Amino acid sequence: MQKYVKTGLLILTLVFPVLIFIFLKVFTTNHYDLPYFVPLRDAANNVIVQPSGDTTFYQISEFSLVTIDGSTITAPSINGKTLLISTLSSPCADTCQKVISQLARMQALHRDYPTFSLLTLISQNDRGLLSEIKKSRQFDDGWMIAVLPDSTITRTLQNVFHLNEKVPGLQTISPHARLSLVDGSGYIRGFYDTTDPEETDRLMAEIRILEHNRQK
Repeated sequence: MQKYVKTGLLILTLVFPVLIFIFLKVFTTNHYDLPYFVPLRDAANNVIVQPSGDTTFYQISEFSLVTIDGSTITAPSINGKTLLISTLSSPCADTCQKVISQLARMQALHRDYPTFSLLTLISQNDRGLLSEIKKSRQFDDGWMIAVLPDSTITRTLQNVFHLNEKVPGLQTISPHARLSLVDGSGYIRGFYDTTDPEETDRLMAEIRILEHNRQK
């Protein structure tokens, strides 16, 4: 009798974890989503809250940029796409070269996720950087570059893409080493420091998360 009890306990010990795994796999959904950034504020600098109690976040809704290949990018044209925003400035010293190298890594994701692209903004005075970027681009698709007049680039980076936004942990990082990630609905879902390898790895993982969630 004791032998049968021990056998039963052994079978239960082996089978029970399998049953739990099957239950979790079949009847639950594993889901991870990214946070939203840049909450909207009223005239008194208070965060705007919806009647439901949810925070209202900034959503990119209007802009128009012409890339170096002559195409025009607007808010409607990026609808449904994941966009990684960056900027560069000369002289292209160590930090600039590191940023370009990391951007080239990101571009490689475009082959697996065609709805993901990079957008790099450069001022008219920094056109010399184009040759550096072109040398690093692995292929033509997935990396858009726009050259803006000096009078508008700062305003575009701040007011449209919020690349200069003060983010805890990134406040001391130069905007030229910072990236912002925009989802397919125009919401900003992350800021990253390209001089930190761990930040870059996190960014690549979060791009995959956005693309995976889009395909559901």
